Amino acid sequence: MNYWIFDGDCKVRAAEEKDASDADSCGKAGESAAKVKIIRASIDNSDIYAYTRGGGESVVPSSSATALVSLCPSGEFKSGQRVFLSSYSKVKSDTRGMGYLRDYACVPTDNIYELPDSIADNDVVFIDTVAKACNLIDKLDIRPSQTVIVNGVSVINLIIAQLLRYHQALPIMIDSDDDKLALAQDLGVDFIINSSQENVPYMVKSFTSGKMANALVVDLDILSDMDELPYCLAMGGKIALVNANSAVKCFKIDFVNILSRELSMFGIKDGDGKVSMAINLLAMDKVKVSPLTGEVVGFAQVPELMQKMDGKLSPKMNIVKCNC
Repeated sequence: MNYWIFDGDCKVRAAEEKDASDADSCGKAGESAAKVKIIRASIDNSDIYAYTRGGGESVVPSSSATALVSLCPSGEFKSGQRVFLSSYSKVKSDTRGMGYLRDYACVPTDNIYELPDSIADNDVVFIDTVAKACNLIDKLDIRPSQTVIVNGVSVINLIIAQLLRYHQALPIMIDSDDDKLALAQDLGVDFIINSSQENVPYMVKSFTSGKMANALVVDLDILSDMDELPYCLAMGGKIALVNANSAVKCFKIDFVNILSRELSMFGIKDGDGKVSMAINLLAMDKVKVSPLTGEVVGFAQVPELMQKMDGKLSPKMNIVKCNC
């Protein structure tokens, strides 16, 4: 079995694990596991950070994958069945799934989910991100016609914006790049603000008829400045934080404004418990992820892909075809 390892400091290397018999290798993975042939694996911003960070432990990247079952001794899945490999277990657990940037793997069945035929192979790798977005939407508890600022164009923020529209809320997307904002518009976001050209609080006030927004969603991976954003919220508004894969750990924020407006703040770390919901949303075409696909490369081209990205976080999901 072949796989890639990210060592940090922009280093990537190939590795090989000697194949045991299918039964033996599945047994080592746990009491209930399946050997799978991985056909698509994700490369997201957490993987890019693992590639670029200084020092730290070596990791096998990719937290989501599309696969075909080779062998499942428990009989839970059939040979040849197409499945989703998640980083989230069906049972509540603090442990996360293995890195899936491999050609074959033995995976606990608790991390394997059945798939409908209607979801394309490339789209499958977005399921965990959709699940995380679902958890954020649930905790945000937004009502129809309420306004939510989504700060920055990223994969998860574009998914969150679509879910807000699905729940009949009104997303306002803020970014400094016109091309990224155009992508948001293509996905149905009607209200956009170019922060490099427009006064953000003024535009939010204009869009909301002076009421200001009910909530703010912040992807910390792409955040550059959070100082003025709370000024865009109404009294009692909410701030939802997601992702923290970049090397930047500290941001400037005006706590006096947060207190004076009685704002509340919370974070979402994962999509536990929402994977099945995410699969259904994709199957019903309620969330579109195909436009969020970035580079699609072969298994052998992983080093070239990472070198091309040059450590820059991507507004799209890159995908590796592992057995094609």
